[in-house]
Amino acid sequence: MVLGNNFLGLGLLPPYDFAMPKRSERRHTVPIAVRLWGLDRDGKVFSQNARTLDIASNGARLFGVTAALERGFIVGLQCGNMRARFMVVWVGEVGSPREGQIGLRAAENGIWSVALPRASDDDYSTWLAENYLDTEAAV
Repeated sequence: MVLGNNFLGLGLLPPYDFAMPKRSERRHTVPIAVRLWGLDRDGKVFSQNARTLDIASNGARLFGVTAALERGFIVGLQCGNMRARFMVVWVGEVGSPREGQIGLRAAENGIWSVALPRASDDDYSTWLAENYLDTEAAV
């Protein structure tokens, strides 16, 4: 384990379910191609493509993550030309429905500089087309 990359430096974090706070804001289901990078639990540099499942102004849930990460790690995330650092707040267990998913919380100002859709909007396809039509090519 790489202590310098673990936010708390101990590696003795309780399971996320015990410490799970209530969300202060609604997440929006917006599938966006992103680039994730950082150091994995073995201290090796990784860089990979992933997708968001949902986003909020202060965090995101990603899927398709293959890097060996742990809670408390700080990672970089790029969406188009926007970059920010995030802390890993949970990692999906291997063999579970959440395998390959991670939950992130902004470690600095959020990356989502565009206005998020209103909470009452049910169909985000128009919003996605207008704001992220070329997301695949940009990442």
